[in-house]
Formats: sequence, structure tokens, C-alpha cells
Amino acid sequence: MNIKIKGYSKLTEPQQELFILTHNRHMKSMGADNQKKYSLKQLKKISWDRKENCLKVYYDDIWWKYLSNGNWC
Repeated sequence: MNIKIKGYSKLTEPQQELFILTHNRHMKSMGADNQKKYSLKQLKKISWDRKENCLKVYYDDIWWKYLSNGNWC
């Protein structure tokens, strides 16, 4: 998948897969307005937090942790 988000290319392949699968599930849990607000186009940055073993997914107004088990908080 050709995703141009700051930090995405620095993720390992398993981390990229975790992001894609979790982001898809996360978006399906939201209403249409929030799906637009938090689409891939709106994403600002992704980083891997080694200490917490999770992805940190940043938008303008909020960020989420995408946990290694596929959940988010």
C-alpha cells in the first residue's frame, strides 16, 4: 500500500500491517462524519513507541494508540 504519512515508511512491515488493519477497524466503528475527519488523508504522523509496544497515530486534534493486539485507546 502506498501511504504517504510522516513516519509510515519508518515502520516495519508488521507494524505497517498492524496500522492498516487497526485503522480500518477503527474507522468502521465511527460514524460517517468522524470517518471523514479521521481518514488517512487527515492523518499527520505515525510513530512506533517501543516502550509501550504500540503505534501512536496523530491527527490535528487528537491521537490514538494502536495496540499490538489490534485494539486502540
